[in-house]
Order: sequence, then structure tokens, then C-alpha cells
Amino acid sequence: MKKIISTKGLLNGKFDAPWTNTAIHERIDNKLEYCYKQDSRDDIQVIPTFTYELTDGQVTAIELSYTIDNPTSQRLEYFRDTCEYFFELHGFAIDSENETPRVYFRATDMFDMASLIHALDHLSVSLESIICAVDADLTEKDAIYSPSGSHIIQLPDVPHYSIKEGTLFISPMAAKHCTQLQKLDIPVEMIFDNGSLREYPKGLQVKVWETHYDGTPVEEDEDLDDDMPVFDEHDVGYSKDGKTLMSCRYTFNDTRYEVADGVEEIDDFAFLPCRHFVELSIPRSVRVIGDYIFGNGGQIVIRD
Repeated sequence: MKKIISTKGLLNGKFDAPWTNTAIHERIDNKLEYCYKQDSRDDIQVIPTFTYELTDGQVTAIELSYTIDNPTSQRLEYFRDTCEYFFELHGFAIDSENETPRVYFRATDMFDMASLIHALDHLSVSLESIICAVDADLTEKDAIYSPSGSHIIQLPDVPHYSIKEGTLFISPMAAKHCTQLQKLDIPVEMIFDNGSLREYPKGLQVKVWETHYDGTPVEEDEDLDDDMPVFDEHDVGYSKDGKTLMSCRYTFNDTRYEVADGVEEIDDFAFLPCRHFVELSIPRSVRVIGDYIFGNGGQIVIRD
């Protein structure tokens, strides 16, 4: 069995997630609005709100809600149907009694919560930095890590603990329940400073390692810089050799864009951040075009 807990160390109450609201708006809502227009032939603007409720650190409810402009009964019904189709989730409801009518999905059991988490994750909005599923039988005597291992959520109440190598972040309240913890080892490359732990036992000795735990030095990734895109004046990124168009930034705003001469490949999801339809002019040198390269529709024109 699993349970869903707060990776922020929050224990009780109702919380919104501003970063997640922004991510949903930037990565999802333009596509949702486009999907709505395809069905209703009507433009719409939406505003998302993602909240979750906690009891003793365990998530008891997750809610994704949307307010829309000009919320007539027909538009609310159309938009609810669009949400169910778009997110592939049955259970979106209309709250027309509220001062601001809304369409929402509220999950209070594990299946529905997992379905919503999966839907958002599929659309490139990961919730792991605020909530995640863990084994239900874990206790305060066990360390709790996020499924990917990138976060340590709770430290065990033992005298000395070494956080697993490869962990990148620590929950600010990870040591809240610890009374016996005296020494804590922080692995090399973990993002940590004096403000990372808000509550911790008095006299806790923290050692931030500069090598691996076995004493071997950290090898620098010489290929890391080679993997970073080089962006042009339109905020479109290319590989160092100019043969691959890798991605555009969210600030890309062209309705028509000419791919540079000599490009041979366009990566998957290259223009996913683009919020509007874009005409892509490509040279005949392009041999491979990735999947789902457009975020909000587009067409490809091969130029001579």
C-alpha cells in the first residue's frame, strides 16, 4: 500500500502551490484552451488553482480547479467536457454556486489522487517537489525518499545518518521529528546550505562532503557543456555543431520561424513551450523530425 505525503514537511491544513499553478498555466493551459476552441469554436481564457490538504503530513485531498472568463452555463459545460477529454480524467464537476463559478477535479482517495498526479506528470508538471507517494509502512525510524530519489523527505531518528549519494534536495522539515540525530552527512553535489533545514536538533553536526563517501573524487562531466543548447536571437536553441534544433524557450514568440541552414535533426517537443500556432520553415538538409514538436499546433514548410 502507498500513501501520499508532503515533501515540504507540512503537517496540517490546506495549501496552494504557486509554483505548480505557474507550471500548469505555462505548460498546459494554452493546449487546453486550444482543445476547447476546436470543440466549441469559441476562444476562452482559463486560470488554474492547485491545492492540497494535509492531516499529520499525509495528503487527504488534491484539487485542480479552473475559473474561466464569461462563465455562462454552456461555456462551463463545454469546458468541463474538454477537461475530462484533455486530462483523460472522469470526475470534473461544475461549481456554479460559488461567487466565481469554476470547473474542478477533487480527489480524496488514492486512485483518484494517483490519476491526477499521473495526468499532470504526463503533461510535464511534476508534483514530486511538493507531494509524492511513499510506502505506507514507513515510520519515523526510516528515511523517506521521493520515488526518483532526488528528494529526502524525512530523516530517521538515529544518532548518525548519511543521506544517500545522488540525492539532490532535502525537505526543510526533514529533521522535525528527530530527537536523537547528532551527525548528518550531506553527499557531494547535493544542493544544501544553512537554510535548508528549518528545524533540527540542537547541536546537530552537519558534514558536507567534497568527495564521494568512499573518498574517491568527483569526476567532472566534460560533456556537460556540449549538451547545452546555443540560443539564437529568437530564443531557439541548437546543438554546438548546429546540426540539431534542440528546443525553444518559453519566451519564443514568433508566428513564423526559419530553421537555420545545415540543420539535420529537430528534437522531440522542440517547440512545446510555444503558446501559439507557428509556421516552421525548414531547409532540405533536415532528415529527422521528432515527435510532438509543436505545443499549440503548427505546420512545416520545406524551403529550397
